[in-house]
Amino acid sequence: MSLEIEGLSWGHALPGGGWRQLFDGFNLHCPGGQFVVLIGSNGSGKSTLLNLIAGSIPAATGSVRLEGRELLRLQAHRRARSIGRVMQNPLDGTAPGLTIAENLRLAECRRRSLLQPQALLGLHPGRGDRRRYAALLEELGLPLADRLETPVGQLSGGQRQTISLVMVCLGAPRLLLLDEHTAALDPRAEDSVMRLTQQLVQRLGTTTLMVTHSLEQALGYGDRLLMLQDGALIGDWSAAERQQFTPAALQALYGSATVPEEHISRS
Repeated sequence: MSLEIEGLSWGHALPGGGWRQLFDGFNLHCPGGQFVVLIGSNGSGKSTLLNLIAGSIPAATGSVRLEGRELLRLQAHRRARSIGRVMQNPLDGTAPGLTIAENLRLAECRRRSLLQPQALLGLHPGRGDRRRYAALLEELGLPLADRLETPVGQLSGGQRQTISLVMVCLGAPRLLLLDEHTAALDPRAEDSVMRLTQQLVQRLGTTTLMVTHSLEQALGYGDRLLMLQDGALIGDWSAAERQQFTPAALQALYGSATVPEEHISRS
């Protein structure tokens, strides 16, 4: 499940004219199963990088390989067979008019249809499905197993985001992209979602890229911490190496075009 990015380039036109080359020959290698946290100031390219990997926007040049398979030749819907993604807004990942059980069934149906386009599965979950879903939610420590018939639109933002995570992971993605998926939550819900995130990443062994603005998350989660600035990788630290930082010290690197030599990416 390794992710290899080589020579990735992408830019965009500026509103007043001109051109901004955000990524120019960008390289990154993530071994299979690695949990990578991405930080950087606004406009540094964090979410854009996830969009380029997922196919939401097309790359100009370069290579993005997942387990040796080139993704840039595939349209976004074909990449979705291997990639799961959770967005910032809890409203984006679920169908509010459907129950928890129906949303989980929808995720399974979507996964099956992506892998086997000819497969026909009913959306309505059976008794066996409900038992499986209740057991899974209990196993994950989520207090929702007895609320399977509750419409997701009646849940809190944090609860909806936990269901989004479970839905994505039901598909057993080879690559998980988390785009500031706790940014819209209150601190208590944020902590709950991050604990679930850690649990699911460890459970699945899925290579994961997580974008965050939270310095506490950056210092507390993941196997590796990366800092982007203007489409360039200016910081690359292992979980052990990042212990040198306090949140204030990490914040001091934001917006700086020049960082000490020991902070320069080794990729």
